[in-house]
Amino acid sequence: MMKKILLIVFAATVAFSVTAQVFNTGQTLKPKKFSAGIEPAVLINGNAEFILFLHGGAGIAKGVDFGLTLGVLGPSNYIGGDVEFAIGRNLSVAVGAHDFGVFGLDGTLNATFPIRKDIRIFTGADVDINFPKDNTQFLLWLPIGIEVGIRSNMSFIFEAEIGLTDPAYSLIGGGLNFYI
Repeated sequence: MMKKILLIVFAATVAFSVTAQVFNTGQTLKPKKFSAGIEPAVLINGNAEFILFLHGGAGIAKGVDFGLTLGVLGPSNYIGGDVEFAIGRNLSVAVGAHDFGVFGLDGTLNATFPIRKDIRIFTGADVDINFPKDNTQFLLWLPIGIEVGIRSNMSFIFEAEIGLTDPAYSLIGGGLNFYI
């Protein structure tokens, strides 16, 4: 019991001290299961700029998965990867790194609230530490989204990420995710 409490405290600390695009609930993929998604999105940073995200994931072990995100057709290309750890049935933490014109470290805390078997609302905290040449930037977002199961192996995910710190942009996107 004490180990689990320490793990939750550690995971929350990491999530709030180190994301980019979430497109993910608080649940991890099962071992040897895969996901692939496509998400058109709009970055709102004084302008409205389009970007197309391609998401992939693989279950590594029980409660652990790996995710890769590519963003193309936007103001600059995005590439990011993360490892996500389940810390409860509907709660997870992910840590990773990205490049979106500048290198950064990512941390995400995801919480999922099932409405029905095929509908889940998710939220949490999404933090980046970016390392441009002149100074370090700490960016914080509040992700809010919904996942609606269309079929047993396909869902629609709609999300908004509200930028809470400067220079964090806001984002609105939605797309399909396939589970294999």
